Amino acid sequence: MSSKKKSLLERIVPLGIPLAWLQLTSERKRFAVAIAGITFAVAMMLFQMGLQNALFKQVVGPLLLIDGDVVVVGYHYEYFGVGRGFPEVRLHQCKAVDEVVSAEPIKIGCASFKNVDDGRERDIFLIAYDPTKKTFLSQDILKSAQNLKMRGTVAFDSLSRQQYGDVVGAFKKNGSVKTEVSGRALTIKNLIDIGATFAADGNVLMSIDTLLDVWPNASASIIDVGVLKLKKGSNAEDVAKRLSAVLPSDVKVMTKQQYIQNEKDYWAVRTPIGFVIGASMAVAIFVGAVIVYQILYTDVSDHIPEYATLKAIGFADSFFIWTIIQESVILSVMGFIPGSLLAGVLYKLTRDIGNMPTYMSVSSLVIVFGLTVSMCVVAGLLATRKLRNANPADIF
Repeated sequence: MSSKKKSLLERIVPLGIPLAWLQLTSERKRFAVAIAGITFAVAMMLFQMGLQNALFKQVVGPLLLIDGDVVVVGYHYEYFGVGRGFPEVRLHQCKAVDEVVSAEPIKIGCASFKNVDDGRERDIFLIAYDPTKKTFLSQDILKSAQNLKMRGTVAFDSLSRQQYGDVVGAFKKNGSVKTEVSGRALTIKNLIDIGATFAADGNVLMSIDTLLDVWPNASASIIDVGVLKLKKGSNAEDVAKRLSAVLPSDVKVMTKQQYIQNEKDYWAVRTPIGFVIGASMAVAIFVGAVIVYQILYTDVSDHIPEYATLKAIGFADSFFIWTIIQESVILSVMGFIPGSLLAGVLYKLTRDIGNMPTYMSVSSLVIVFGLTVSMCVVAGLLATRKLRNANPADIF
């Protein structure tokens, strides 16, 4: 049993000493530079993945709150906030399908909101619905429904960015807050949690009647999103396909999951954000690989006479390749740890300053660790080309 263990150890460390570690640490400045480069690459990759995850969490946040199985939008719908809308009569047509229990309208848009501290106006996102109906899942929205039935009252998103003033503080102090939306005097009667997105710095929830007071020229018969609730046990995908077949071409019908995926795809594919995040990760991998390659190539070059001696006495190329791979793995692990810690600091700064939900996830750590090891190993293998082609007779 012990001989097998010894045999395994001899295969892992043929010379009986940690040769890879000794070679890396023989030049401490060079070793530190390599660790710093990999730390940078790891932190950049993790940070970009954190931004991407935060992006998806933000843009689908309002959609996840919708209490429905199937969603109807206008044919020109792009994302939650942009679209021409569609006639509300389409929702009545949806009710002709047996599985549809209810079909509720949502109107959305942007308007100016007067800062409660300094009076400056900032654009804010408006979400309007019928508060007598259960259109949203959120408990704080359900609790605010009674107040929202009164015209001129709204609920303010407490997760909005700070540019609207200390609405939360004023509300907790006074129980309500007076403000103006698009020049119309309104009263904030409730606080809700929705969250800012890339399209909206903040949100205000109100009834459709209040929205029509804010926008007197808006058409009451045009809505932006229709929320369909189905009978228990109904197949949402099947119902969506049937509705798509019978409804006019001015609407698109999707399941709630398809609707959420459409939102993710828009921001990841049809905007520069997805490209920038992907390009940043590619640059981080490239920079890290170049640094590791330069360090290992220099290390190989400096130790060519020693390697040549080992080749002359019978060591095969596989031994040298395995040694460089060990060096690559050591570098990747020692760079991954501080890189992860640095990314954690960047996540916290982004949460505190940018109010974005950037958090470390196990999946991101696993993916980035795999990319880091692969990056270092590939760079190490490229660095061994000079060694594999070296002839001991030429060196001596």
